[in-house]
Amino acid sequence: MKKSILLSLVALVAVLSSCKKDRFDEPKAPEKMEELSVPANFDWKTTKDFSLTLTSASNGIVEVANTKSIAYQKAFLTPGQSYTMKLTVPSYETTIVLNHSGQTVTLQLSGSSLSYQFGSK
Repeated sequence: MKKSILLSLVALVAVLSSCKKDRFDEPKAPEKMEELSVPANFDWKTTKDFSLTLTSASNGIVEVANTKSIAYQKAFLTPGQSYTMKLTVPSYETTIVLNHSGQTVTLQLSGSSLSYQFGSK
């Protein structure tokens, strides 16, 4: 009998002590777009645009890719003639890779205008 009373008391104390209310109210998630609080300077763009001008001393195809070799664009370069392309990349990209006639070059994405001149092979 004492055992069952003691066991009942322990169970009752455990149940009562575990039922505590949260001290802090969690912020309510917005239900509508109008309820979102977004800073005025937040940039919603997920891409960046660049103007890339390329020149080469030899004919050939140039490939513009990311560091994981996923191509963004390809173009044919002619000697003595510059080629300008509009390049749109994901905003998290910081570098691009140029492949032309066996030459591989890594360019930093800084500014809105980029240029590179391939030398002769």
